[in-house]
Order: sequence, then C-alpha cells, then structure tokens
Amino acid sequence: MNIITKRPAFWLAAVSAVSLAGCGGSGSDPIAEGMGIFNLSVSDGGIDAAKVCIKFDGVELKKADEEPFTISFLDAPEVVNLLAHQGVNSHPIVTGEIVPAGNYEWIRLKVDASRDKSAGSADGDPDSEECLAADGSYLLTKGGDLYSLFIPSGDQSGLKLIKDITIPVNATGNYTAEWDLGKSFIAPPGLYPYAIMKPVVKLVANNEVGTLVGQVADDLVLADTCDVEFTPKVYVFNDGIAPNPIDYPPEVEDPDPPFVPDPNDPVATGLVKQQEQDDGSMPYRYSIGFLLAGDYEAAFTCDGETFIPADGKPASITIGAVETVNFDDTDLPSP
Repeated sequence: MNIITKRPAFWLAAVSAVSLAGCGGSGSDPIAEGMGIFNLSVSDGGIDAAKVCIKFDGVELKKADEEPFTISFLDAPEVVNLLAHQGVNSHPIVTGEIVPAGNYEWIRLKVDASRDKSAGSADGDPDSEECLAADGSYLLTKGGDLYSLFIPSGDQSGLKLIKDITIPVNATGNYTAEWDLGKSFIAPPGLYPYAIMKPVVKLVANNEVGTLVGQVADDLVLADTCDVEFTPKVYVFNDGIAPNPIDYPPEVEDPDPPFVPDPNDPVATGLVKQQEQDDGSMPYRYSIGFLLAGDYEAAFTCDGETFIPADGKPASITIGAVETVNFDDTDLPSP
C-alpha cells in the first residue's frame, strides 16, 4: 500500500500554481511523469441541526488490480462542520495532492467514527459553527443535545464510495463528496448519547455538475399547515419521480435485512432560509449545488409529507450553470 502524508499549507500554496480548474493542462510547470493532481472537497445537503462535525483521518484511492493509494491526515486530521458548507459551498480536505494518474475504481474516506469514543463531549455551544478538534465525529442539535457518531464496522471499512474517477496526467481532477445528512443518521432511543451514521454520499466530478437555486414565497413557508418542528426544504427528485416523503432507515443498529434506500427518494435536499438581499429585503431562498447534469423534479415542503406543487416543477441542470426554480402562491392546488 502506498502512503503519503498531506502536505502543509506552505507546500500547497506552491503547488497551486500548477493546479487548474477542471482537467486542463498544468502550464509550464509539469509534474513528474505519470502523475496528476487530486483535489477533494466535502459539502452538505442540509439537516435541521446546529452542527455536524466529521473527523477525517485520510483518503484512499484504489485502482483495479493494485493496492490502495493512501493520503494520510493522521498528523493533521480534518474536522469539518458539514452544516457550514451547504448548497454550493464546500470544504477542501485534499488540496493539490500529487498522485499516480489514471482511473480509480473507488475512493474511501477514512472517517473517525467509532462507538468507543465520546466525541465532542465538551462542545455545548449550538450557536457556534466551530468544531472541537474532537476524538471522533459528533452531532449537536439546536437544543444542545450531543450525539457521538459511529459507523458500524467503520474502523475497518471507513466510508467507501464506489465510483470511477479519473486523475489526468499532468493536470487536475476535482471532486466533491456531497453528503445527504437528512438520510445519514439513526438515533434509537436506547442508544443515546450515541447515534449511528450510515452516510448517504454521492461523489461528483466538479466539471460534471450544476446548481439549482430559487425563492420561496413567504406564504408557503409560514402557512398554518406547516410543521413548526420541520425546517422548510426543497426536495429534488429524478425526472419522472413524483415528489414523496423520504423513506428513512429503521431505528435499529443493524437492520435485517440491511436497509436499502428507496430509489424514489430525493437525490438532494436544500434548506429554505431567509437571505438578505442588496435592497435589504429578506426573502426565503434555497441553494442546492453539485447536481449532476440532467432533468429533475423539484418541490417545496414544510412538513416533509406534502409537496408544492404536488407533481413537482421541472428543473434542467446543465454543467457549470445555475438553474432557477421559484415557488409561489400559484403553485398551490386549486381549491
């Protein structure tokens, strides 16, 4: 197994001179023959909590018929509050790493999340986005409840993402691991202060995705029929899928048979929040980044059960572009 250690910041600043967006060439500063540059970021699809702090100890890349190539963070682990990097925002965990070029069949995020730890035990501040340099990963609710997160068998397997990725020769491959936190946790009552993390994550190439944004009318967000304990969201479904509630995993540690996500579930969700505009107004808006190019159906919900409009609104995502889909009173069903 090949192992390299993540370079310090001053080295990354130097290598960034040869790192270009997408998969373009590296200009006049070629790197070693047969090598390429790997960048990896993480982002969050939204969840109603105060912070979700995930500790990364490294990343593995695996070519067919070869030993994994490991980028180790053990000397400087990355602890990331995914809730601070929603929508089109992301946080880099691997920047400018020179790795063997070629096609890789999978990538593994080495997440520190095991049941024998009490991660975040000193973090009781839901108003701060800062994560503690904790021994493990943890979730803090808006009410101050702390859950230490663990992945069943995580010490052995980490978080393995099966996807072909390509690191081009003497150029850069940029990828983002987009977490759907709303479907990634199970908290059976008898397990507290621990919660099971079974991450729902998609790995996308940054040069293959686009963004969906829009505004939601105040009357929809503040309707009497809304659930006061549910943060309003926009769900995005594959084309042809009628909007429907998320099929959450059962609240057991090891379901038998293993839980398989419903293929009709949304592919992404985005929180609807007030955002101050240049004119001082505070409309409700949402932003969903890292959607693969293609056709989708988008719908607003303020209770997770009913959707406006009931059949969704079409959203066509193109690479590198921003698609706008708004929701207003005209989307309500006729009385």
